[in-house]
Amino acid sequence: MENNTSTTAPRTGLTTLDPNAGHVTTINTYTVTRERAEEVLTYLVHSAEETVRYVPGFLSFNFHLSLDHMQIVNYGQWASREAVMAARENPKVKALMAETVKVAGSSNSVPYVLRKSVPAAGK
Repeated sequence: MENNTSTTAPRTGLTTLDPNAGHVTTINTYTVTRERAEEVLTYLVHSAEETVRYVPGFLSFNFHLSLDHMQIVNYGQWASREAVMAARENPKVKALMAETVKVAGSSNSVPYVLRKSVPAAGK
C-alpha cells in the first residue's frame, strides 16, 4: 500500500492515504482455514477485478493475508459515504455479496474515515 500525502491520487490507481481527501475506508475481515486461504483470496480478488472496480465511487481494494493464513482483510477505499451506500444497493454488488458469503463466509465490514497519517521520521 502506498502512503502518499498529496491530495491527488496517483495515476497507478493505488490507495492514497490522505486525511483531507474525504474518502471512506471499508475494512472487511474474513476468518478462513489455512487450507482455503489462497482459494478465498483468489475469489475475492477476482470479484473485485470483475465487478466492484466498475462501481461508481469505488477507488481501490487492498487484500491482506495474515501470516498464519487464517484471516483475510480487505482494505477498501470509496469516494464518499454516499458511494458506499449506493454500492450496497447496486444489484450486481448485492448478488456478489450473497455469493461471497457462500465462498468466503461472512465478514465483519466496518466503514472508517482516515483522521491522521503519520509517516516515518525523515520521510
